[in-house]
Amino acid sequence: MRLSGRSGFTIIETMLFLGITGLLIMGVLVGAGTSINIQRYRDSVSSLQSVLQQQFSDVINVSNDSAGDRACYGDSSIRARGQSDCVILGKFITTADGRQLAIKSVIGYIPPAGLSVTTDDINALQQYSAQISPTTGQTYDIEWGSSLVKPGGNTPMTFAVLILRSPVSGVIRTFVNPDATVGDADISTVISQLSLSKSAEMCVESNGLFTGGKSSITVSAGATSASAIDTRGEATSGC
Repeated sequence: MRLSGRSGFTIIETMLFLGITGLLIMGVLVGAGTSINIQRYRDSVSSLQSVLQQQFSDVINVSNDSAGDRACYGDSSIRARGQSDCVILGKFITTADGRQLAIKSVIGYIPPAGLSVTTDDINALQQYSAQISPTTGQTYDIEWGSSLVKPGGNTPMTFAVLILRSPVSGVIRTFVNPDATVGDADISTVISQLSLSKSAEMCVESNGLFTGGKSSITVSAGATSASAIDTRGEATSGC
Protein backbone atom coordinates (compact mmCIF):
# COMPACT_ATOMS: atom_id res chain seq x y z
CA MET A 1 0.00 0.00 0.00
CA ARG A 2 1.41 3.30 -1.04
CA LEU A 3 1.08 6.26 1.35
CA SER A 4 0.72 9.70 -0.07
CA GLY A 5 1.26 13.01 1.72
CA ARG A 6 2.69 16.44 1.33
CA SER A 7 5.49 18.37 2.98
CA GLY A 8 6.19 22.11 3.33
CA PHE A 9 3.74 24.98 3.00
CA THR A 10 1.70 26.27 0.15
CA ILE A 11 2.28 29.73 -1.25
CA ILE A 12 -0.88 31.00 0.44
CA GLU A 13 0.18 29.68 3.84
CA THR A 14 3.62 31.26 3.45
CA MET A 15 2.13 34.60 2.48
CA LEU A 16 -0.22 34.51 5.46
CA PHE A 17 2.67 33.72 7.81
CA LEU A 18 4.80 36.55 6.44
CA GLY A 19 1.89 38.99 6.55
CA ILE A 20 1.03 38.22 10.17
CA THR A 21 4.69 38.35 11.18
CA GLY A 22 5.08 41.73 9.47
CA LEU A 23 2.05 43.12 11.29
CA LEU A 24 3.39 41.92 14.63
CA ILE A 25 6.80 43.49 13.97
CA MET A 26 5.15 46.74 12.88
CA GLY A 27 3.07 46.81 16.06
CA VAL A 28 6.16 46.31 18.20
CA LEU A 29 8.04 49.09 16.37
CA VAL A 30 5.13 51.52 16.60
CA GLY A 31 4.69 50.77 20.29
CA ALA A 32 8.39 51.23 20.95
CA GLY A 33 8.43 54.50 19.01
CA THR A 34 5.47 55.82 21.00
CA SER A 35 7.12 54.88 24.29
CA ILE A 36 10.33 56.64 23.26
CA ASN A 37 8.44 59.79 22.29
CA ILE A 38 6.51 59.81 25.56
CA GLN A 39 9.77 59.52 27.49
CA ARG A 40 11.29 62.33 25.44
CA TYR A 41 8.31 64.52 26.28
CA ARG A 42 8.63 63.74 29.97
CA ASP A 43 12.33 64.53 29.79
CA SER A 44 11.59 67.92 28.23
CA VAL A 45 9.19 68.71 31.09
CA SER A 46 11.56 67.60 33.86
CA SER A 47 14.54 69.37 32.26
CA LEU A 48 12.63 72.64 32.05
CA GLN A 49 11.56 72.31 35.66
CA SER A 50 15.20 71.75 36.68
CA VAL A 51 16.34 74.83 34.75
CA LEU A 52 13.76 77.02 36.49
CA GLN A 53 14.63 75.57 39.90
CA GLN A 54 18.32 76.21 39.26
CA GLN A 55 17.63 79.93 38.96
CA PHE A 56 16.36 79.98 42.53
CA SER A 57 19.49 78.16 43.67
CA ASP A 58 21.69 80.71 41.85
CA VAL A 59 19.87 83.59 43.52
CA ILE A 60 20.06 82.00 46.97
CA ASN A 61 23.76 81.17 46.55
CA VAL A 62 24.54 84.47 44.77
CA SER A 63 26.04 83.26 41.51
CA ASN A 64 28.26 86.03 40.07
CA ASP A 65 28.86 85.99 36.31
CA SER A 66 31.06 89.10 36.29
CA ALA A 67 34.71 88.98 35.25
CA GLY A 68 35.62 90.64 38.54
CA ASP A 69 36.59 94.10 37.29
CA ARG A 70 33.27 95.41 36.05
CA ALA A 71 31.50 98.32 37.67
CA CYS A 72 27.78 98.92 37.65
CA TYR A 73 25.76 99.18 34.50
CA GLY A 74 26.43 102.48 32.78
CA ASP A 75 29.56 103.13 34.84
CA SER A 76 32.75 103.15 32.74
CA SER A 77 35.11 102.99 35.71
CA ILE A 78 36.88 99.76 36.66
CA ARG A 79 36.71 98.55 40.25
CA ALA A 80 37.55 95.19 41.76
CA ARG A 81 34.76 92.85 42.76
CA GLY A 82 33.44 93.85 46.17
CA GLN A 83 34.49 97.50 45.77
CA SER A 84 31.78 98.52 43.36
CA ASP A 85 28.44 100.02 44.31
CA CYS A 86 26.77 97.06 42.58
CA VAL A 87 24.93 94.19 44.24
CA ILE A 88 23.63 91.04 42.60
CA LEU A 89 19.88 90.90 43.13
CA GLY A 90 18.69 87.89 41.15
CA LYS A 91 17.54 86.48 37.82
CA PHE A 92 15.18 87.53 35.05
CA ILE A 93 13.50 84.85 32.92
CA THR A 94 11.35 85.55 29.90
CA THR A 95 10.20 84.09 26.59
CA ALA A 96 8.70 85.69 23.53
CA ASP A 97 7.84 82.56 21.55
CA GLY A 98 7.43 79.73 24.05
CA ARG A 99 10.35 77.79 22.58
CA GLN A 100 13.37 79.50 24.08
CA LEU A 101 13.94 81.06 27.49
CA ALA A 102 16.19 84.07 27.97
CA ILE A 103 17.85 84.05 31.41
CA LYS A 104 19.74 87.11 32.62
CA SER A 105 21.28 88.30 35.86
CA VAL A 106 19.84 91.31 37.67
CA ILE A 107 21.95 93.83 39.55
CA GLY A 108 21.24 96.97 41.52
CA TYR A 109 22.94 100.04 42.97
CA ILE A 110 23.62 100.43 46.67
CA PRO A 111 21.72 103.60 47.66
CA PRO A 112 23.98 106.55 48.46
CA ALA A 113 25.03 107.21 52.03
CA GLY A 114 22.49 109.22 53.91
CA LEU A 115 19.49 107.72 52.10
CA SER A 116 17.28 105.80 54.49
CA VAL A 117 16.50 102.37 52.97
CA THR A 118 12.99 101.14 53.64
CA THR A 119 12.43 97.81 55.38
CA ASP A 120 9.72 96.87 52.86
CA ASP A 121 11.13 94.39 50.31
CA ILE A 122 9.32 95.81 47.28
CA ASN A 123 10.22 99.41 48.03
CA ALA A 124 13.81 98.43 48.86
CA LEU A 125 14.23 96.68 45.50
CA GLN A 126 12.93 99.79 43.79
CA GLN A 127 15.41 101.93 45.74
CA TYR A 128 18.21 99.67 44.53
CA SER A 129 17.19 100.39 40.91
CA ALA A 130 17.08 96.75 39.75
CA GLN A 131 18.30 96.35 36.17
CA ILE A 132 19.73 93.75 33.81
CA SER A 133 23.44 93.02 34.26
CA PRO A 134 25.63 94.02 31.29
CA THR A 135 27.25 90.57 31.34
CA THR A 136 26.04 88.09 28.73
CA GLY A 137 22.99 86.09 29.75
CA GLN A 138 22.08 82.60 28.63
CA THR A 139 19.34 80.97 26.61
CA TYR A 140 17.61 77.63 27.05
CA ASP A 141 15.90 75.83 24.18
CA ILE A 142 13.14 73.53 25.37
CA GLU A 143 14.17 69.98 24.56
CA TRP A 144 12.84 67.62 21.86
CA GLY A 145 10.98 70.34 19.98
CA SER A 146 8.48 70.94 22.79
CA SER A 147 7.19 74.43 23.47
CA LEU A 148 5.19 76.37 26.04
CA VAL A 149 1.59 77.32 25.36
CA LYS A 150 -1.08 79.08 27.37
CA PRO A 151 -3.62 76.91 29.23
CA GLY A 152 -6.69 75.92 27.27
CA GLY A 153 -5.24 76.18 23.77
CA ASN A 154 -2.14 76.33 21.59
CA THR A 155 -1.28 80.02 21.87
CA PRO A 156 2.48 80.41 22.48
CA MET A 157 3.24 81.31 26.07
CA THR A 158 4.81 84.69 26.78
CA PHE A 159 5.76 85.58 30.32
CA ALA A 160 8.28 87.33 32.55
CA VAL A 161 9.54 86.02 35.88
CA LEU A 162 11.76 88.11 38.14
CA ILE A 163 13.45 86.25 41.01
CA LEU A 164 15.10 88.70 43.39
CA ARG A 165 16.69 88.49 46.81
CA SER A 166 15.67 91.36 49.05
CA PRO A 167 18.69 93.47 50.05
CA VAL A 168 17.08 94.21 53.42
CA SER A 169 15.48 90.93 54.57
CA GLY A 170 17.35 88.39 52.43
CA VAL A 171 14.05 86.76 51.47
CA ILE A 172 13.55 85.58 47.88
CA ARG A 173 10.74 87.44 46.13
CA THR A 174 9.29 86.22 42.82
CA PHE A 175 7.43 88.67 40.61
CA VAL A 176 5.43 87.21 37.72
CA ASN A 177 3.81 88.62 34.61
CA PRO A 178 2.04 85.54 33.18
CA ASP A 179 0.63 87.27 30.12
CA ALA A 180 3.47 89.04 28.33
CA THR A 181 7.20 89.35 28.01
CA VAL A 182 8.91 92.41 29.45
CA GLY A 183 11.84 94.28 27.93
CA ASP A 184 15.15 94.47 29.76
CA ALA A 185 14.76 98.20 30.30
CA ASP A 186 11.33 97.74 31.88
CA ILE A 187 11.92 95.11 34.55
CA SER A 188 11.25 97.67 37.28
CA THR A 189 7.60 97.65 36.19
CA VAL A 190 7.34 94.02 37.31
CA ILE A 191 8.43 94.81 40.87
CA SER A 192 5.02 95.35 42.40
CA GLN A 193 2.63 93.82 44.89
CA LEU A 194 0.37 92.77 42.02
CA SER A 195 3.15 90.80 40.29
CA LEU A 196 4.11 89.27 43.63
CA SER A 197 0.62 87.80 43.94
CA LYS A 198 0.50 86.23 40.47
CA SER A 199 1.43 82.72 39.35
CA ALA A 200 2.26 81.35 35.90
CA GLU A 201 1.08 77.99 34.55
CA MET A 202 2.96 76.95 31.41
CA CYS A 203 1.55 74.05 29.40
CA VAL A 204 4.18 71.97 27.62
CA GLU A 205 3.13 71.20 24.03
CA SER A 206 4.73 68.08 22.52
CA ASN A 207 4.37 69.37 18.93
CA GLY A 208 3.68 65.94 17.47
CA LEU A 209 5.80 63.70 19.70
CA PHE A 210 2.61 61.96 20.82
CA THR A 211 -1.12 62.63 21.05
CA GLY A 212 -1.63 62.40 24.80
CA GLY A 213 -2.58 65.15 27.23
CA LYS A 214 -0.27 68.00 28.18
CA SER A 215 1.65 68.42 31.39
CA SER A 216 2.30 71.83 32.86
CA ILE A 217 4.87 73.63 34.96
CA THR A 218 3.68 76.21 37.47
CA VAL A 219 5.55 79.03 39.14
CA SER A 220 3.51 79.54 42.29
CA ALA A 221 2.55 83.00 43.49
CA GLY A 222 4.91 84.43 46.08
CA ALA A 223 7.55 81.75 45.40
CA THR A 224 10.49 81.90 47.81
CA SER A 225 12.38 78.74 46.84
CA ALA A 226 12.83 76.13 44.10
CA SER A 227 10.08 73.99 45.66
CA ALA A 228 7.55 76.49 44.28
CA ILE A 229 8.20 75.18 40.74
CA ASP A 230 5.59 72.45 40.43
CA THR A 231 4.93 69.95 37.64
CA ARG A 232 1.38 68.75 37.00
CA GLY A 233 0.24 65.87 34.85
CA GLU A 234 -2.61 65.96 32.37
CA ALA A 235 -5.13 64.96 35.04
CA THR A 236 -4.46 68.02 37.20
CA SER A 237 -3.05 70.59 34.78
CA GLY A 238 -5.25 73.23 33.26
CA CYS A 239 -4.07 72.35 29.78
